[in-house]
Amino acid sequence: MPAPLAPLFGFTLGVLLAWLARFEDSLDERPVASSWDRPTLAVALYALLVYAPVSAYFTVFAADWSFAYLLDGRALPSALQLLLVLLDAAAPVLGFLAGRRALARRSLAALAWLAALPLAAATVPLVALHARFGIDATYDQVQSDFGTRPLPGSPLGYAVLWMDGILVAGAVFTARTLSTIDASAALPARPGRPAPPVLPSEPPSEEPPRFLGRPRRPR
Repeated sequence: MPAPLAPLFGFTLGVLLAWLARFEDSLDERPVASSWDRPTLAVALYALLVYAPVSAYFTVFAADWSFAYLLDGRALPSALQLLLVLLDAAAPVLGFLAGRRALARRSLAALAWLAALPLAAATVPLVALHARFGIDATYDQVQSDFGTRPLPGSPLGYAVLWMDGILVAGAVFTARTLSTIDASAALPARPGRPAPPVLPSEPPSEEPPRFLGRPRRPR
């Protein structure tokens, strides 16, 4: 997964997960800050445990290839790498929330644009630089044009296949999990003291009130 393009693909993946879950019948229009329910947490777990680690692997261990050998991975500041990892973790969740809001408004056109724009922005440079992404080398080897080898059959190529398989398997598992979650169910409340049962009220009596003691004699 190329490092600069991973957040764009992650956002599109989140939108697709929202469309596959099909929550348009049970969602209402609500702000993003109040949308942390079970479906969103399932996507967040996928982003944190699968998508972000896979993207971070190439950012850290194959930085030259991740940037299409346009930058020297050894010169990349660690703050930039950390920022990319954080974006990788947030992109699927943001795409999922945006997709759910579009579905809640019954706007399939907005949903299509949300998925198409990031996908196009990531696909154009990927296609334009496919020759650089198709080799396994270092920044110095590409600049000097020696020692390069095709990506298929190389250790980096096997890593790309393995990691992409993990991404797809995790996305399929997340989509199947979302289909079994009731989107209208809120998060479980914290355990506390149960409320006392409400007793039914007695119907009013038509008998006149009775007074205790001896009745007073009229004067």
